[in-house]
Amino acid sequence: MSLVLRRTYLKAKNNILSPGTGNISVSGPLQTFMVRTFSDDKSGNNPQFSSSTILIENGFNVQELPVAIKKLRNITDIEDKPNEEKTTNAQDTLSYQLIQEEFQQCLDLRDVFSLLSKCTKITPNIALGAIERIYDIEKNPNSLSLDPKTMQINLAKGAILDKLLKVVMKTEDTNTILEILNTVSSFMEPFKYKFHDELLLRVIDNKLTIDQLCQFINFLIKNKNDTKYSETIDKLWVGFVAKEKEIDENNIVQVFGILHGLKVSKRIILTLLEQKLCDLWFKLKVPVMQDVLSSFVMEKYLSVQSFGVVGSWLCANIHALDEDSLLDIITKLTRLKYTDDKIEKAVEKYMKLKGPKIESHVLIVGLLNFCMQFQICNEQILNACSEYFLRHWDVVPPSFLKSFIYPFGYLQYDPVNITEFWTLVDKIMNENFDKMTSCDLSSIVLSLIYLGKYPSTLVRRMLSPEYLAKVKSPDMWKRFYLIDTAMTLECEKYLGPLLPKDQWSKPISQDFRIKNILEKIMDILVNVAGGQDRLSIAVSIPYLPSDETYLLDVMLHCAGLGSTTFNWKSKTVRNANIAMLIHLPDHYCSDNEHLIGSQVMKKRHLKILGMKVVSLKYSLLSQFYTTYNKNGLREYLLESINNAEQCL
Repeated sequence: MSLVLRRTYLKAKNNILSPGTGNISVSGPLQTFMVRTFSDDKSGNNPQFSSSTILIENGFNVQELPVAIKKLRNITDIEDKPNEEKTTNAQDTLSYQLIQEEFQQCLDLRDVFSLLSKCTKITPNIALGAIERIYDIEKNPNSLSLDPKTMQINLAKGAILDKLLKVVMKTEDTNTILEILNTVSSFMEPFKYKFHDELLLRVIDNKLTIDQLCQFINFLIKNKNDTKYSETIDKLWVGFVAKEKEIDENNIVQVFGILHGLKVSKRIILTLLEQKLCDLWFKLKVPVMQDVLSSFVMEKYLSVQSFGVVGSWLCANIHALDEDSLLDIITKLTRLKYTDDKIEKAVEKYMKLKGPKIESHVLIVGLLNFCMQFQICNEQILNACSEYFLRHWDVVPPSFLKSFIYPFGYLQYDPVNITEFWTLVDKIMNENFDKMTSCDLSSIVLSLIYLGKYPSTLVRRMLSPEYLAKVKSPDMWKRFYLIDTAMTLECEKYLGPLLPKDQWSKPISQDFRIKNILEKIMDILVNVAGGQDRLSIAVSIPYLPSDETYLLDVMLHCAGLGSTTFNWKSKTVRNANIAMLIHLPDHYCSDNEHLIGSQVMKKRHLKILGMKVVSLKYSLLSQFYTTYNKNGLREYLLESINNAEQCL
């Protein structure tokens, strides 16, 4: 639908309004809804413009956007006018080149004006050259003279400059005007408002290219402290919409680059860019996509449509990426908190083809962080990372060891070279013990325990009185208690616990999502358990650390035997009680089937303590509840209880 900023003479009253030479054609779902009156005019006494707002409909969204509208002196000026600029002939070009060289030889204003008088026609570029030379001369204090004739020339200078500026503004070469705006010159500063107005007129007339629009708006953003410039920024959206067909794979990144300076018009430009990105993604080169992602990060942008396009692009162009490019893209996707199957497949393909040739340990860290962020347990990627570690472990700084090792335990994955890998880890950890922080050390130890590996020597060094004396953080102490308890429960050779009982621990609270779903399904849960006195909610094991690991979401037990009367240390009655765990989506790897390391360890510890363990999916419980499927929920609970994992 076309957006036409025209008014009839009767509605315009005292102002005759014009859209310029072209209509603003809006492709896709953008549609004009309504144009306001001019009661909100903020253009002051500017004789060339009126300010208004327009309502744009985009799907179900309606947005009010500012526009600048040109005033006409005569109703006949509303008709479109042809381009009146004449083509510069070879003789004019030759004269221009010769005079430009001669301008540099002018020593004072008299010489400049004399040279101008020799021109049969003063073109905009010649006028600009004269202005620049006048500025250079006036910067030179030696050019000042008390000669009466020179003083008369100085008096005439203002009128001559005004005429030269008018000549420059008549040029159809918009780049010349843009160059003037971007010139750092105190001499030209007072005239920049005029050039600004001239460019705004050309935007209204749809005469600026996409590149020129971006240059103009970048100048305005750079000088946004000036109210005149800042008020114009959000009025230039009409130019981009009008030139939508000119946005291509080469200049789309420039349009993305202006987003940070937009306010009310940002949404419509983003909508336009989303459409163009879908049309052009297969043509985008690697540096362009990197810059687009940089804009996404800067804007904290979230669009499933655009991110899906990025996934398709990465899958199609993964072969063209070098190590730095892949690291840059993966890091930005991690910061954007987005991935999909295509992105994972692309990274998997890269590691399969180029994994053995990777030299950068920073890239491997970036890929492992990516896997951690999205809980991606991809065998190809993780194995390639482990092989890199085996080849290049000697170049990995101690501060990076956690990034290399922890993801394997967190994702509950043993690499294919399992024995060689973990033997090397144990060796490196003991060698670099004093070079690592307590946070990194404890994280790596927990990672090993998640996988059922018990670094006894390392733990004893970490829990020694000498080392503990250096630890001040309560969070670190909490983690050390968890490690000590885990080793005591799981490792027969571990002579623990090594730490005294924590007397200052605070009760652990149940996740509000789990608490909420339990309240909703409580009636059915009580029915399945056989009565209210046969279950307890949010049960903490009393003599173990106050940690989520030892919090039971639901405990099924004999009637009247609640968590307060149950003998937790008794080893005679096993499998008599059932620990029900509700696993949230973030308890699973990205496949939504395999639990992450901390949850696997939790189940293992509860089974060691003599309980059966039932794993329930939060997503399924929510689905049954929201669909009012009580029979399905009851069957799911009964089946899960009947198939509970036996104690160890």
